Amino acid sequence: MHRAFVSPLPQLRALARAHPAAPKKVLVPRSQIGRAFEDGLARDEGGWAGLSTLIVRHYAEQIARPRILASGRSELPVGGRSFLAARLLEALQARGHLDGLPGPAQLASTVADALETLRRAGAAPEDVQARAEAPDASATFRVVAACYERYLQALADDGLYDDAQVFRWAAERVRAGVPSVEQSVVAVSDAVDLPERAYAFLRAVQNACAQFYRLGAPAPHDAPPQTAAARFATAAVPSADRADPKPDRPVREERALRLRRAVGARNEVDAVFRDVLAADVPLDEVEIAVAGEQPYVSLLAARAQQMDIPLSIGTGRPAAQTRTGAALLAFLEWITEGFAPDLLIRMLRSGRLRIDRVRDDIADATGPVEMEAHDVATRLAARRYEPGRDGYKRALAGALHRMDERIDDLEARGLAPDHDRTQRRELAFVHRLVQQLLDLVPRRASIQTMAARARTFIETFGPVDPPSDEGPEAERTLDEAARNVLWQRVDRLAEVPVGYEAPGPRLARLLRRWLRGQYVRAEHPRPGAAHVVPLESAAYGDRSHLFVVGMDSDTLSTAAVEDALLRDHDRRALGDVLEGVLPEQRAAPDDAQWRHEQALARHTGPLSLYTRVFDVERGEERFPAPLFLQLEEAAGDEAAPPRGFLPPAEARPLSDLEAWLAAYRARGETVDPAPSARTALATHYPWIGQGEAARAARAADTYTVHDGLLDAGAYPALDFLGDDYDGPPMSAGRLEMFAATPYLYFLKYVLGVEPLDEPALDDEPWLNALRRGSILHDIFEAFLRRLDEMGEPPRPSHEALLTEILDDRIEEEASRVAPPSEGVQEAARRQLLADAQVFLRSEGERARTHTPVHYEVGFGYGAYRRREEDFGAVSLSVDGRTMPLRGRIDRVDRRPDGTLEVWDYKTGRRSSFDEGDPLKDGAQLQWALYAYALEALTGDTVTASGYYFPTTKEMGTRLAFDPAEHRAAVTRHLRRLARLAASGTFPMHPKARYRNAWMYRGYDRLFPDLAARSRQLQGKTLPDDRPAPPSF
Repeated sequence: MHRAFVSPLPQLRALARAHPAAPKKVLVPRSQIGRAFEDGLARDEGGWAGLSTLIVRHYAEQIARPRILASGRSELPVGGRSFLAARLLEALQARGHLDGLPGPAQLASTVADALETLRRAGAAPEDVQARAEAPDASATFRVVAACYERYLQALADDGLYDDAQVFRWAAERVRAGVPSVEQSVVAVSDAVDLPERAYAFLRAVQNACAQFYRLGAPAPHDAPPQTAAARFATAAVPSADRADPKPDRPVREERALRLRRAVGARNEVDAVFRDVLAADVPLDEVEIAVAGEQPYVSLLAARAQQMDIPLSIGTGRPAAQTRTGAALLAFLEWITEGFAPDLLIRMLRSGRLRIDRVRDDIADATGPVEMEAHDVATRLAARRYEPGRDGYKRALAGALHRMDERIDDLEARGLAPDHDRTQRRELAFVHRLVQQLLDLVPRRASIQTMAARARTFIETFGPVDPPSDEGPEAERTLDEAARNVLWQRVDRLAEVPVGYEAPGPRLARLLRRWLRGQYVRAEHPRPGAAHVVPLESAAYGDRSHLFVVGMDSDTLSTAAVEDALLRDHDRRALGDVLEGVLPEQRAAPDDAQWRHEQALARHTGPLSLYTRVFDVERGEERFPAPLFLQLEEAAGDEAAPPRGFLPPAEARPLSDLEAWLAAYRARGETVDPAPSARTALATHYPWIGQGEAARAARAADTYTVHDGLLDAGAYPALDFLGDDYDGPPMSAGRLEMFAATPYLYFLKYVLGVEPLDEPALDDEPWLNALRRGSILHDIFEAFLRRLDEMGEPPRPSHEALLTEILDDRIEEEASRVAPPSEGVQEAARRQLLADAQVFLRSEGERARTHTPVHYEVGFGYGAYRRREEDFGAVSLSVDGRTMPLRGRIDRVDRRPDGTLEVWDYKTGRRSSFDEGDPLKDGAQLQWALYAYALEALTGDTVTASGYYFPTTKEMGTRLAFDPAEHRAAVTRHLRRLARLAASGTFPMHPKARYRNAWMYRGYDRLFPDLAARSRQLQGKTLPDDRPAPPSF
């Protein structure tokens, strides 16, 4: 690294003193560098009249203004370039010229950059075309060449001008004579990029102006060929003699170098602020340079706000990190990703999409509702949707239709459907809200229309209200300022003078790319505030202390990646016929290294460099950049240990976390210590202590309340055989869950904990085992009822009828829960049809001896769930006590001897049921309980009850038992379960085989690791005074 320290600010002072009366134009790489110059001049000298800082493009525009006005053309704004490129690419795609390449939306911004590169280099269309026709030209260059000619034609046809045209007009005017240029003193900073058109303009300025200077090293080394350092290497450099500082400015220390390593970017930033405070200098003497904007800009801003340290950020913040930017980005992503439901649901739950501004208008049409955005998300998640925008309408309209049918049915039965009407209003609200969002997305439109819709989204659904016009802008929050800036920029896009029409998702993709390049609230250096700049923009001002973060190799280095479209061999070949050169991408790392070295060389005061040695977020090791290591070696310093999460003992804590860590480290060091961190934490946040107690209890050797053991006898109402029980009738499924997994019973039926059923967010197949079994149940019931109406037994000739019923049921399911594709739906249909055919064959044979008498018949249900053919209430006697029971029997057949058989359709494996243990420790009570209930309701004898497997896997086999033989065993199981409930004993079962019950019902989400929790329970013992569950 060349270590000559050259600060441009003293050179600028010398220039101003040499030309006090002349207009002075200082050309800088970025506007923020100009602000740094002005800040430094104002602080030391009070500023100079007639001095202004500009980027070269703005200076050229000032000079070319008469030509621009005379041309009658409009400017092609930066945001419009990619839209024009997309239009050109779409025309090429229609001719088949993009085969094998991404589509127009993906290529547009890259092609726009390539066109701009060629234009600024002064490439003539005939030279570009000649290169494209060369045998060794790349296919991507041929695409660029085809766009280049059409681009120039589009500028003429649409009455537009670009930057290259501005430079050309400006150069022509300067050569013709412009008094303001001839009277000016012009200085250009070393790091200014000067492609051929800009260089030709500035060369004309050099020849015409009163005096021309270069700000930088007198003899620049290894400067990239397009920089002012290389282009004007022989230009005069002002004397760098430094004027004495003002009396109130601190005397600048000699240059001192400090290098720090840290674990993670957050600790790197904390080390910076700790050193800033230790330096004990005014904050407006502090400049913080970031080698990479992310994650450092946001981390610096957050830590400064927490510590109440004034901080100005010259880069601005990425718009996507503000609330309005994140909301708009999420909306555009939803569009480009095919209106995926999971993205919309997450947008609603994140708070990025507000619905309060439209709630009243929608409620006027649907009726009153009390719904927040998260409620809408939960409603949306409860069903599946076909891909695309129209999937929402089909699914939600179908759900509304089914709710209307249920309301009509309840009213016809004389029941008040108040709850159903409320649900219907809420679903209608969701439907209209989603439709309003979809209405913002045109199926096909102009880019101006799409931008106007994005503007409407910010106004209607954006998370931030427009700020008041009364207060000063400086007092607005970042989110308020960002909301205004983004609205204004989107509003300008709605007027962009580029004609381009495309489907809505393609336009949204272009807007997404545009939005990712937007920054908001770029700040001037402020008195009394530290200032943040990119590393290449550092040390242009006169701040005495420079702190540089991000000096690891991943953040600092620039990869030598070839341009995807303008490859290096095409650049070299085209450069041979141009007046200048087209820089090759392989030189990018060297260019970046030069700029970084120049930034550090410009600074003449104390310099602190920081690198992370580990990326905490990614869990990856990081290494210091070569530049960091070179400086470390030159300084002769030994590498200090990296800064970790525990602050140095003597350091001031920078956050609550560091304060707690420091207090924890200091515990026990004094005779009469202050309250420890743990004590203070428990005092202020008692629930943390409760959580620790629960964790300790779960790790204990015996079962505790945190494993499902309540205080014995404290909850008599839980005993379903007791006099105090006032709950709903028991069901077979509920009792079976109690026997197999008592803790799951406790969660579901005692605490009322239910997992969310969110098929829109699930990765399950369209028809999981539960849905598939339910559909087959419905098909079998409908088929047998139809045969009853026809007065015919099942025969092979009824296959067409069965197929018709099956198709209707599948279509109904598809309208309720959309399949991901027609192929998936057809595959499910084939499997269901094969199972239904097994059922038909089995029923045909059985019809010779048995007669179906009931299908899907229920008992014990209240008015809202009872069907017309259902039985009434029923209770079973258990040891002289009664247990109310409810359920729904799939099928009841009458045998030739007049007795009954009870059947439950099963679509799983017969091997799941053990003939030698039909009750399975109480986990399979349904067949017996249904038989006893039917006998109590009808007075008939049930001689067989069991399971019927009408699937291709089991080929219609049946497994049945005699209920009378097992009544005593069933009574023992019910008595045991009642004792468990009465004593508050609901222990979690440790055996692995019972974990399936948790996963099957969705309750495994309660545990980060269900298997680890099971292993933990295997070491526990149940207290001797508690009854053991049947499954233990």
